[in-house]
Amino acid sequence: MFVEWYTFIVYDTSREGLIAIYNVLLVDDEKLDLEVLQRFTPWDQLDMAIVGAVHGGGAALNLLREQQVDILITDIQMPIMSGLELAEQARSLLPHLKIIFISGHQDFQYAKRAIAMNASSYILKPVDDHELLNTLQLVREQLKYEREQMKKEEQLDSSIPLLQNEMMYQWLRRTIDYSTLYRLYEGSGIYWHSGPCCVAIIEMDDISWKLKAFSDDQRRFAIDHGFRLISDFLQDRQLGIYCKTGDDKVVIVINSPRLNATEAMQSLVEHVRNHSNLTITVGLGSEVASLQDAPESYLQAREALATKMFIGKCRVITQEQTAGEIVQTSLNLEQIMDKMFAATANYDLVHIHDSLEQLFELVQSLKDKLSVYNFALYVVSKTDFFLQSLNVSLYDLLSIELKNLNILYDFETIDDIKSWLRKQLYEVSEHLHNKKKNPNRKLIDEIERYVEANLVVSLQLRNVAKLFGFSPNYLGYLFKEVTDEQFSDFVTKKRMEKARELLQDPKLKIFEAAHLVGYQNLTMFSRHFKQSFGLPPVDYRKQGRGQP
Repeated sequence: MFVEWYTFIVYDTSREGLIAIYNVLLVDDEKLDLEVLQRFTPWDQLDMAIVGAVHGGGAALNLLREQQVDILITDIQMPIMSGLELAEQARSLLPHLKIIFISGHQDFQYAKRAIAMNASSYILKPVDDHELLNTLQLVREQLKYEREQMKKEEQLDSSIPLLQNEMMYQWLRRTIDYSTLYRLYEGSGIYWHSGPCCVAIIEMDDISWKLKAFSDDQRRFAIDHGFRLISDFLQDRQLGIYCKTGDDKVVIVINSPRLNATEAMQSLVEHVRNHSNLTITVGLGSEVASLQDAPESYLQAREALATKMFIGKCRVITQEQTAGEIVQTSLNLEQIMDKMFAATANYDLVHIHDSLEQLFELVQSLKDKLSVYNFALYVVSKTDFFLQSLNVSLYDLLSIELKNLNILYDFETIDDIKSWLRKQLYEVSEHLHNKKKNPNRKLIDEIERYVEANLVVSLQLRNVAKLFGFSPNYLGYLFKEVTDEQFSDFVTKKRMEKARELLQDPKLKIFEAAHLVGYQNLTMFSRHFKQSFGLPPVDYRKQGRGQP
């Protein structure tokens, strides 16, 4: 289960920050009294808004059925329907409604019934302004407290599936033990079959290419559709417990009795291919004796999937199909490409050349031409993925379209392919270098230094623009033009990088680290940290990651 949290708030442009608005309904058969309440009560200062001011109970009930009302202020004595009768019916519609009675009579029976209905207050006419104001302030605090409690309960309920997802992933990587995970699932009423099991890692193929022409919304829809196909298949067949581990992967512990895991995963591959424009490849670990040994099968599945570039995609890859030499080659491949991308970003042409030479040394043993071509496409795909982290599109930069990559199949030797890739990487590196020489680069560098030195303070674009003598719109335009990045995204990125550095100090509490990088809201800090690094701060620290 994948959970999204939605929070509905109203932004008050007359004041700084976000505030909650509480809706108020006024009911009184006296027109003058109604106007006095409307005009002379400081509703804005109370974070309240009048959604209706009516002269009778019938009209009030109609409005209560149509709108969300938090506070009902009503006269008690009204013709046709009294305020008490209105309140009883209103409570049946909105059980958490706060009710304030106003009466021109000091009748104890009225007050007694109001108390019995758990009314927030009983105020006599003529209404004393201070008494009404104090009552409304108290009601506002009650509503605020109730909303906060409700939000905490909703977040707790919503966080359980996310916690299960994260802890399962940690268990498979051996950062927590099985008993901790089992207690969490057992507490949620989820039980696993005992006995043998195996782990499969399901990865979507080529999403950066296949969805290149899509808009962001279309791309997200296509990926979500792929995940739904996978999750529905796994759930319908009750194959086991699974979790999402990234933008393109799902991990499942298959422990369904009397199940052929290879056949089940091959059926999943075909199911996704037949119902989507995406395909998947599955790395399948060997069967182990019990759930406690599942992390061993997970490691095998990861190694099997790493050989996709050599063995092929849109299929199930088992450990038996992969040789140890291919696995090691795949791991070395990732390390060399990381160095090559670093050289590309730093305009280091010598190391780009050396890295390419190392890469192609790894594929000298590939005797099949198609495997070499697929290897070249793999390098192009990884390059595009790297450039996306710099807010640059390889295809836009080099005016390359997916169909034009067929040029690779026209090359007759590995040296031809290597020369073509070197040329493309040199062009990319030069483009990145030239971006840094932009005439506005000096200004942006100064702004970036200011941001890095002042992460603890508010860094809204309008404040920084004022400091540097620009309008917010123009500075935002310049920043995006030079960096291909929104100013707010840059600030968040730098705050997260600094937070990761601060969390290496075990003496520093997480909330202290959050404050030092400008976050007062710990929930927002944790959310941004997880989006940046894949783990919330507390789990990142538990893993003891020593290097940024």
